[in-house]
Amino acid sequence: MIIEEIRKIAEDAHVPVWGISPASEMANELPGHRPEDLLPGVQSLICFGMPVPRAVYRMPTYAVETIWRSQNLHYRRLDTLSIRIATLLEESGAHAVPTYGCMPLGMNKKGVIVGYLNQIRMGEVTGIGIIGKNGLLLHSQYGARLMLGGLLTTAVLPEMHYPDIKEPGCPPNCRICVEVCPAHAILPDKKQVKIMRCLGYTARTPAMSRIKFLVLRAFNPQAAARYMSLTSFDEHTFHVCSQCVALCPYGEHK
Repeated sequence: MIIEEIRKIAEDAHVPVWGISPASEMANELPGHRPEDLLPGVQSLICFGMPVPRAVYRMPTYAVETIWRSQNLHYRRLDTLSIRIATLLEESGAHAVPTYGCMPLGMNKKGVIVGYLNQIRMGEVTGIGIIGKNGLLLHSQYGARLMLGGLLTTAVLPEMHYPDIKEPGCPPNCRICVEVCPAHAILPDKKQVKIMRCLGYTARTPAMSRIKFLVLRAFNPQAAARYMSLTSFDEHTFHVCSQCVALCPYGEHK
């Protein structure tokens, strides 16, 4: 019954991809950023994705502004869905917590800005897509354009993903994302992004003092993460680069 209600919520919200997996699939994440660290007794992960239209990334003018606005609107929708499904699960007797797509942020022991839970990894273990060389989640229809939301729950739910697609991953010889990244932040062999280098180049946060952030980061990482979340929330942050998404050919219709 719960699965059918979740399916109905996803359909009503026009969510094209979603999946469920055991929380144990992410048990080896870094301490402090594992499902169990956020919700003791967690059993299941739910993750869902909504795409930004491909043409938004190809606009000859105002692309940066339109990408930024599109992503922010999706984050709101996804976060609202996370709360809605978490509430549904709690009404059924389980515990559940949302995992938001953008803010708030945390900071790991290396002083690197991170989400409370790695949603890209969450999307992979729930079967929504596969992590590409650009460190993003790739989907056969939507490429690297999926925005993600999700939640953790103590409910034991069946493993499933919709639609049921087996992703082949990046072509062996493709290095487009690496070559176009102006910050040289992509590590294709590790399928990772040097996030601080990426943010340092792309993020425009006029409400945040970078000097204050760096001082807090050196002496009080938790305070630095909270300061960034407070001053960079939603529209307060502007990103000037999405080349690793815009030029990724994965999912292109033939």
